[in-house]
Parts: sequence; C-alpha cells; structure tokens
Amino acid sequence: MKVLMRNSTFTTLTLIFALCSSFIAQANEIKVASWNIAWLGSHEYNQRSEADYQQLANYAKQLDADVIALQEVESEYWARKVFGDDYDYYFSTKDWVQRVGVAVKKSQGFTVEAKEYKALDVGKVRHGMDVTLTRNGKTLHLLAVHLKSGCFTDPLDSNSINAMPSTSDKEVRRKEACEKLSRQIAPLEKWLDLHAAQDAAYIVLGDFNRRFSQDIALKYSENKGLWQALNGAGQTSLWTPTTTINSDCWGGYYKDYIDHILFSPKAKKSYIDASFEQLVFKPKYTKELSQNLSDHCPISVKLSI
Repeated sequence: MKVLMRNSTFTTLTLIFALCSSFIAQANEIKVASWNIAWLGSHEYNQRSEADYQQLANYAKQLDADVIALQEVESEYWARKVFGDDYDYYFSTKDWVQRVGVAVKKSQGFTVEAKEYKALDVGKVRHGMDVTLTRNGKTLHLLAVHLKSGCFTDPLDSNSINAMPSTSDKEVRRKEACEKLSRQIAPLEKWLDLHAAQDAAYIVLGDFNRRFSQDIALKYSENKGLWQALNGAGQTSLWTPTTTINSDCWGGYYKDYIDHILFSPKAKKSYIDASFEQLVFKPKYTKELSQNLSDHCPISVKLSI
C-alpha cells in the first residue's frame, strides 16, 4: 500500500512539474510579426469604412502578436483603430503618411527603448525604427523597415543601374527605385555590423520590397543582390524563413515574399521551430478588397525570450 502511495505521489509531482514547466515556457514565448497595412492614415487613398476597420481589427485579434512592425501606418491614432489599447506604439516622425512603427503589447512587461533610424532616408524614403526590448535580463534588438519600392529583382550594382533604360516615366521611376534601394544597403549594413560586433541578438523585419528568393535564384553577387549584400559571414550571417516558401496572401497573387523577418545567429537560437506563419485573408482577391484590408498579409514568428 505504501509503495502505491509513493508511486501516486511521484506521478502527481511529475505532472505538476510538467505543467509548471509548460507554463513557464509559454510565458517566455513571444510572437513577433510584421504587417504592412496599406495607406492606413489620412491620405485620400484610404477609403476604408467602419466595417473595414472592424474586419482589420478581427484579423489583428487572430494575429495576437506581442510585437508588431508596422508599415504604411500614419500614427498611433490609426494603429489603435486596428489594434486597440493593449499596445504601446512607437512611430517614426517622417513627414509622410506611410510611416514605420512598432507596437509592443503592454502585458509582456518589456522595457522598451525606441528611436528612429533616419539613416535609411537616402532621399524621400521612409525612416526605420530601432527598438530594443529587455526583459528578465535578456535583450533583443529590432530594426523595423520599409525600404524603397519598385526594384524587386533588378541588380543593384552601379553599372547595372546606370545601364537601365530611362526613355519612359515608368523606366525612370524603376531606375530611381533601384538607385535608392542600392543606397539603403550601406545604412542597413552599418546597423547589422554594429550589433554583430556586440554579439547581440537582433532581427530586421518589415517590408523590404525585395524578392529575396529571386536574389538567390539569380545567384547574384554581393554587389547585385540585396540578400547577398546583407547576408555576410559569422555574426552577420542571416536567416529568414521566407526565402524557401511561397506566399499564400490573396491566393498567391504575388508568390514571392517581399515582407521578411531576418534573424542574426544569436536571435535564431530563440526561434521556435516551425513557428513561422502567414495570416491569410479569407475573401478571394479583388483590387477593392486588397485596398480595404491590405495588399500585404501579416507574417509572424515565435521566439523564446
């Protein structure tokens, strides 16, 4: 009888320990996301109704992320229409409605340091947001970005850009986009190198407006591909889940991801395996729907921190 009681007690303690361990593990998990919510602000392009905002808010609840890099959101006022009051918001002050911001869930108890990364503004382009999250003695550095649009796959070296045709307005805009995106590489590398030198855990996330899968498929050299330029060796060797899978947003309307979450080697150790997700909108694609919701679907990962 005593043996049975000991076994029962041991089993109970084991279950309690397992439940406690599971609870602690979940408490240390955070979900980090990126979402470009097209033209969410006072611009005339934003023609959303109250029903549209409610639908966006419903998707935000499904996303339920703890940290969210936001693009094309004008200010905290507009972010609250989608995400509510459960977050602290940190936004760039760039004089343009398409601002970059970061939302951090208040309940997670992070100490947050946030500052603009103005170096990305190489001429009428968006600032980044440099955010440091600290909790329980652990620190994670984030750089939220929205890089220059319009140069999704073209080579970024000066010779290739100079050789691009410029006989039409469309060609001129494309050439200008590639030139500006190329110039954003240096400030991106500077941020990466700074944190790599400190052996820090860091993530760069947002709308890169670049198809990294195509950079890789085209086997670009370091001076031609954005992925190759950023993805160095050692501490600057980066990883992202978006280079080997297709996007399902709007039924795969654009199959190559341009939204990415880049991990440093140290940050990658905190990545929870197979946690990458894309929250896909339910309706079938129409241009109107993509304007009322967004042409980008949010992406997310889970970390143990």
